[in-house]
Amino acid sequence: MRSPQLFDPRMTPVSSPAPLSYASALHAWLRAGRDTARSKGIDTDALQAELGLDLGPQVDPMARFPAHLGLAFWQRVMAATGDELLGMEVAVSFMPMSFNALGYALMASATLGEMYLRLSRFAHVVSDAAELQFTRGSGASTLTFKGDSALLASVNEATRWSIFDYACVAIVRGSRMLYGRDFMPLEIRLQRAKPHDHARLERVLHCVPIYGCADNAIVADNAQLDRALGFANMAVALASEDALQRYRAQWASQDPAAQLPLQIAVLLRDLLPSGEPRQEDVADRLKMSLRSLQRRLLEAGSSYRDVLNQTRHELALHHLGRAELSVGEIAFLLGFSEVSAFTRAFRRWTGMSPRGWRQQQGLGPGGASAVDDDGINPDPSEA
Repeated sequence: MRSPQLFDPRMTPVSSPAPLSYASALHAWLRAGRDTARSKGIDTDALQAELGLDLGPQVDPMARFPAHLGLAFWQRVMAATGDELLGMEVAVSFMPMSFNALGYALMASATLGEMYLRLSRFAHVVSDAAELQFTRGSGASTLTFKGDSALLASVNEATRWSIFDYACVAIVRGSRMLYGRDFMPLEIRLQRAKPHDHARLERVLHCVPIYGCADNAIVADNAQLDRALGFANMAVALASEDALQRYRAQWASQDPAAQLPLQIAVLLRDLLPSGEPRQEDVADRLKMSLRSLQRRLLEAGSSYRDVLNQTRHELALHHLGRAELSVGEIAFLLGFSEVSAFTRAFRRWTGMSPRGWRQQQGLGPGGASAVDDDGINPDPSEA
């Protein structure tokens, strides 16, 4: 998987889709657009046949198709409908459960912050031509969504903006499904030019976005992002994540570029209890040079530190769900030399302490006292 670059609206689009076979997307993502187009009287079967796409009911919604064909299909639908806000229309009718395990994991999140973090971690399941990044701030946090610049340059401007409309509206509406109608982002930034029928988009978002920005992002107050949600279910979220990991491994087996990060993650799970593994040691285990390891990870749109952090994060959530493990024991299992280092890392990932996360999940304070089993109080904020 390659790392998408932020689309520059000044780029000149070409008339035909670029043959970028490395990028793929879920059938469920495109089916929603097809269904909306059909409701507007568009002959989507003819458009599919023209491009060689099969979006029929017999196809597994978790199957994948080349992303450049999906964009080409979307562009034809946009032209046929003449609706500059088609992406918004698709998002209004879209249900997160269409993404199967990913949808269940998102809907079972304990907080919106956790949902955004989970969405950023598994965005490539929807499409590896897209990237979401969730950044925690002191009072507010930002979810930024980007697209592969080469792919986006293969379609016209209206199609590009429509894709970002789809993502933005789907995320905002999904947030309101969980939080309630009173969820309100502090700011929505869009790269798109202000649409002619901008009032229609603003009614759906319940706010006026900032148009013509350098990025596409949703900024939300941490107080809203950290409020416990009524539909939270840690067991469902973790089981769904396990299913996503299996799906990702199966998908990677068919995509050589995606195999190495998963191989490293499997190896790290075994090595972490002995301390943080060095890149050199991991390269030796995989029988390759350090330079080859770094180069191949770069080609996959990743780095050793990215894989290490993601593996630790996923293991941390799994271990914290086991009430018999203390925070100190979990820090050891994740290869941290000090519990305070684990606490700081967990705050970066989730915006809260390990004990705070456990309490939010209804698992208690994580022990009989604020002191870990080794008798050390690692962080005053944990008491």
